[in-house]
Amino acid sequence: MGSLLTTANGAEITGIASGAVFLDFVAGTITLPEGSSNFANGTLVTTMNKNLNDLGLQQCNSIGIWCSDADSTYQIGSAITLSDHQLSHVVNQYGFSTVRIDVPANSTPDATNQLFFMASTDQWMGYGFPRISHQRAELSTTSTTGVATILSKHVGAYNQFLITTSNTGGANSIDLVIEFSENGTDWFATQGYGTAVTIVNGSYNAFASEVEHHFYRVRVNSTVAGNHSAFTVFWNFVKDRGSAYL
Repeated sequence: MGSLLTTANGAEITGIASGAVFLDFVAGTITLPEGSSNFANGTLVTTMNKNLNDLGLQQCNSIGIWCSDADSTYQIGSAITLSDHQLSHVVNQYGFSTVRIDVPANSTPDATNQLFFMASTDQWMGYGFPRISHQRAELSTTSTTGVATILSKHVGAYNQFLITTSNTGGANSIDLVIEFSENGTDWFATQGYGTAVTIVNGSYNAFASEVEHHFYRVRVNSTVAGNHSAFTVFWNFVKDRGSAYL
């Protein structure tokens, strides 16, 4: 029976910036791009739960990878998958010792990408890699007089979009607009946000949609110039159908 190799605690990796993620299964290390915020003490390198050196082996033979941006590309050994708008990939019966995942610069803020992987020394992974997945996180900041893009995400391959904006500070209100785009350049207000939605202190706005646009973004400004407020944006993008296999 083979061994499964993943993160040290079996959890997904969050706070990943755009750039190249390197998985070295021989040494059992994970290296994140500059600007990532996940690992302790500012380091960009951490260890897996196991490594091939300790197992006396030279390669893994199957892997499942999920990345929160479907435009990410993968180099598994010498095989490269194109940017195919899938979130999950499973490869069986293929020997490799390293994997490179290139995460595109599709997110504002940048270091909000997420990754999960499970590799096996067996030809077939023997792990039911999930076909249902989601990315979620939150961001707290303060409004400004000018309209600012607080969150912008490429959401290809997801089919449910949940964004909650909560005004948490002071006596001031904030104005919120949620927009969509098909190319990441031309933006349009989503239904119900053609005029900015005002959120008073202590209140919130909950956006939920199953309309599968290619990008969504959140823009906020202070309702009254110079009168700012702290607020938090929570987001959860869900994939609940579709194939996970190459």
